[in-house]
Amino acid sequence: MTRDQFELLAPGGDVESIKAAIAAGADAVYCGLDRFNARNRAANLTLENLTGVLALAHANNCQIFVTLNVLILESEIPAVMRLLAQLAQTDIDGVIVQDLGLAYLLKHHFPELDVHASTQLNTHNTGQIEFLKQMTVSRVNLSRELNIKEIGHLAKFGHQHNVLMEVFVHGSYCIGFSGLCYISSARNGASGNRGRCSQPCREQYETTKAGSDYPLNLKDNSAFNDLQALADAGVYSLKVEGRIKKPHYVYTVVDNWRKQIDRLCDGEALSNDTTDLYTVFNRDFSNGFLQGEFGKNMYIDNPRDHAVKHFSTVYKCTTSDEIQSIKRRLYDKKTKIIQHVESEISAMGLGTTNTATSLKGSIEAPTLVPLPETLTIGSEKRLSILVSSEQDVSLTLNDNVDVYYQLPMGLKAELASLIALFEASPRLKPWFPAILIGDDFEAAKQLLDAINPSMLITNNSGVGFYAQLTGLNWIAGPQMNTANSYSLKCLNDEYHASGAFLSNELSKKQLKYIRRPTTMRTFYSVYHPNTLLTSRQCLFQQTEGCKKIKVNNGCLKRCSKRTSIINLKDNPYVVDKQKGSFNSLYSELNVLNLEVLNDHNDLITDVFIDMRDIQTETKVNDDKQLIINTFLHWLAKPEQTSGAVIATLISPTTNHQYSKGI
Repeated sequence: MTRDQFELLAPGGDVESIKAAIAAGADAVYCGLDRFNARNRAANLTLENLTGVLALAHANNCQIFVTLNVLILESEIPAVMRLLAQLAQTDIDGVIVQDLGLAYLLKHHFPELDVHASTQLNTHNTGQIEFLKQMTVSRVNLSRELNIKEIGHLAKFGHQHNVLMEVFVHGSYCIGFSGLCYISSARNGASGNRGRCSQPCREQYETTKAGSDYPLNLKDNSAFNDLQALADAGVYSLKVEGRIKKPHYVYTVVDNWRKQIDRLCDGEALSNDTTDLYTVFNRDFSNGFLQGEFGKNMYIDNPRDHAVKHFSTVYKCTTSDEIQSIKRRLYDKKTKIIQHVESEISAMGLGTTNTATSLKGSIEAPTLVPLPETLTIGSEKRLSILVSSEQDVSLTLNDNVDVYYQLPMGLKAELASLIALFEASPRLKPWFPAILIGDDFEAAKQLLDAINPSMLITNNSGVGFYAQLTGLNWIAGPQMNTANSYSLKCLNDEYHASGAFLSNELSKKQLKYIRRPTTMRTFYSVYHPNTLLTSRQCLFQQTEGCKKIKVNNGCLKRCSKRTSIINLKDNPYVVDKQKGSFNSLYSELNVLNLEVLNDHNDLITDVFIDMRDIQTETKVNDDKQLIINTFLHWLAKPEQTSGAVIATLISPTTNHQYSKGI
């Protein structure tokens, strides 16, 4: 192995942490500015000190990537264009993005900027890599839930398509797939897709049947002993999480990884010594996802620092005095680390460049051609519904309704029966989930080839890319997080999407100025169980309890369970596992938003309702045809069918998100 086969990518939440990363030997640092990045709790950089950071980093053979990895609101497009124009005048080495509209603006107006795909885009199959490559993305941060075999498959594919793979190797694990977590957003408008996650998964809950007080809290990720496997898999960038961590943490982790990489490149034996990594903040460590051994052992019933407990166990402490001794030793060691880091970076002043010290206000942004006004389409809107049981397929007999069938995430195992189902019901249309890993993505392509649907909805961009290739009409689903006009334009222009769902995270005000391409349909879900997160982990082991120690293939295909949890801030959530799919967490109450058509009648062409049998505290009339007919009557004659009529069939419900936004 040679050093140019790897990049050690470090977090930089502030200038001091960036200096610490450089001093410890990072090859690159990712850092945010004071806007548009997914860690707004970090101190972040200003435009004034960015140029100095760049000069310092480049003088030390270290690259700087700027994180713009959040959804962009319509009102922010002018500001983000000015920012991109300013960044284009610097010598930054790349920008990290989540929003498709932002990627579109980069491709067409700032092609000189290297674009990286954030983990928020939740990339886990080859179709998604091709989708992102079309937007000039040069590297992809893969989903943290993948195992080493899955990573190797994608890395090989990426090399064939000139796209590098980036993998998180140290730091916090999220319980849910990134970019698909709405729990913080639903609770208080603090969206993870805007860098404002309030981490409800780390909070204390009422003690569960399994005896856990922190049933959603995972240990931290550490692949320190997996470097050889990552190298063999073809991973290029080894990424450390931690933009809200202190400089001494960044230095310690990066220093240990730097030495481990150097050992591998020099042909020396790799270290198994994780003492330093356990000294700085950790929640204990796991490589469960990487090894495909995820389950009960990945959880920890304590979201705070595990260091004292770890060393108390190592040294077999049995008395409070012995534990106090461990605490003193840890304090002394951390103090020495902090002092060492301070001495290392004290002489590292920010560099100077020929670029103006302040970029603000000094550079003109490219002028965007005004988007056409959204055309009025009148009051007649098409109704679409989602079902997930074969008994509900009969609802396709209604000519006024488009019926979509939810496909399982474990699609391969059900492929033959699903093909038969769609062939027997030619008006039924497929709804693809956000998660389709490995063979399940290949099965999605086989399904489309077999049934050739007149329309499909997909929450997975890889399926959208394949639909584009094969000339199928496709709609970008709600979990593709479409939040602005340029995301719509990107989907329409670049991928020939027939339509897209507008994000349910947006408020009335945030939806106001979005423009729909004239050839594109815009969907809005006015009624649905509110999916808060989806997890590859088993959510029942720490809640209801499960006899299995780890998740296996049979769990995905056969398991079907439901339970609920309540955190100490009195937020109840429903945990639900459907056969064939991963675990999901839902709000206690379903969302019902009938206001949106009054507020945005011209913007929305298609109204959507979710009729799947997800059991929440919302009581739903068993006669689904009656519910559908009532919605149809409301769409045709809203003045005659008030929301109160629909509420008699579906109640109680909530619509807080539409008021709060993100």
